[in-house]
Amino acid sequence: MTLPSRARFPRAATVHRAVGSRLESESGVALPMAVLSLALVATLVVGFAVLGAVEPSIASNHLAVAQAHALAEAGVERALWALSNPTDAQGIPVAFTTAPSPYDGGRLVSVSADGHPRGGFRVTVTNGPSAYERQIVSVGLVPDDAPTGRRAFQKITVTAINPRLIVKDPPAALSARGDLRVGGTLQVDSRTDDTCGPKVGTLARGETSLEGAMADIRGAGGDGDAHNRVTDAGGGFVPATAGDIVKHASGEVFDAFSLSAVDLAALRAFAKAQGTYLQGAVRFGKANRMPDGIIVVDAPAKGPGLASVTIDAGASADPSGTWRGWLIVDGSLSVDSAAQLQGFVYTQGAFDASTVAGTVGLSGALVSQNIRDLAAPALAVGPAADLRVAYNCRDALTGGGKIPDRWSVKRGSYREVSGS
Repeated sequence: MTLPSRARFPRAATVHRAVGSRLESESGVALPMAVLSLALVATLVVGFAVLGAVEPSIASNHLAVAQAHALAEAGVERALWALSNPTDAQGIPVAFTTAPSPYDGGRLVSVSADGHPRGGFRVTVTNGPSAYERQIVSVGLVPDDAPTGRRAFQKITVTAINPRLIVKDPPAALSARGDLRVGGTLQVDSRTDDTCGPKVGTLARGETSLEGAMADIRGAGGDGDAHNRVTDAGGGFVPATAGDIVKHASGEVFDAFSLSAVDLAALRAFAKAQGTYLQGAVRFGKANRMPDGIIVVDAPAKGPGLASVTIDAGASADPSGTWRGWLIVDGSLSVDSAAQLQGFVYTQGAFDASTVAGTVGLSGALVSQNIRDLAAPALAVGPAADLRVAYNCRDALTGGGKIPDRWSVKRGSYREVSGS
């Protein structure tokens, strides 16, 4: 007997029905999928079209902001130049109450490139918290500062600093905040330079003891054979008619020219930038020369105590053999050999020349604060020593011409004002 086709092939019939059913169901999905794809493509096309229309505007705004920032930077540079050139017609005086135009913020300084205006800046310079600091506020504007049509502005604030204005002029060639003990040869002459006013030879808060027969101390008021004239300040200020030697001066006299913690911090920053910041016990000599400029030797980074500096033979790095600059020691300073110095020597501890065998010459000024041990001599000159100090205002205040007289941005003071 012959069976029907479906009976003979039941599995094939079932597969045929399933395939047919699936094709029928998928044919109903194709149209919505096509419509959805077209809608997505249309959305992308519209989005790209809109983006293409606003992209030039976005790029133009970014360019305007970058230009405004560059203009604000230009304002800062212009102010630094003006501060560093006080005698120029376009400069800023060393001392001022209100900075002259355009550094008072009252005028827009226009800037052009290739003959086309790019925008401008307004810059304001004011006095800072110390004599060696100035505050600079610079605003860059594109295309100008008109209330309408302005596209971008950027504001920058900085603190400018001039290292040469940090050191204060002392009233004597040699100042010791404590006792001054002289056992060898000491020659001090403050008559060589009066450009900063008359100076006494030596100034001490405590007693001045001339134990050696070779002391020759001359103040600005001395002439001829007059020397070693002693004036007792009695715990007060230096009298106008003081002699060559002033003793028992008040602490206020020393406070007037002492370096504050802020001053020392500023000097540290400059020494670090120059690579001449040291800590702990330092011995300068042929194996470790003293570079010209600002040298700051600080207390050890770890552990108690102050710095300790010793100057041996051949310490100067200059071929002439004379070191020029400022030597700031947060501790004691001793000289063990002949040396020639030109500038300003400042020690927070004592100055010791008790073991030196030779001539130590200094053109400028020397200050010994002796902040830790007022019972000991702030300055001691041994019997074999030959210490010669000639007061020189320029050498003291400029480090023999090695301290830069220019304004620069103080580290950590640069600010871009939020929202500008």
